[in-house]
Amino acid sequence: MDTLIPANTELVNLRAKNQLTLPDAIAKQVGAEPGDRFRAWVQDDGSIILRRCSRSAYGKYRGVWGDTPEETAAHLRELRDDWERDRPWY
Repeated sequence: MDTLIPANTELVNLRAKNQLTLPDAIAKQVGAEPGDRFRAWVQDDGSIILRRCSRSAYGKYRGVWGDTPEETAAHLRELRDDWERDRPWY
């Protein structure tokens, strides 16, 4: 029995170096942005599944610890230094 193909499918071509381009409509539907990473695997029936990976904590909470990766790293270093200074040594 053939699998029914949904009406809202998009055509994707496999290019040189086995590259695929995610169609705009699908990227918008899943909230994908340039630089996002995906996990891919093959189902027993031969279907290829793509799942967008979670974004990093920096990207998810941008501005909480700094406005740039450098500011965030400096803030985390400061927290680590405070922890090291306050930790009792046995």
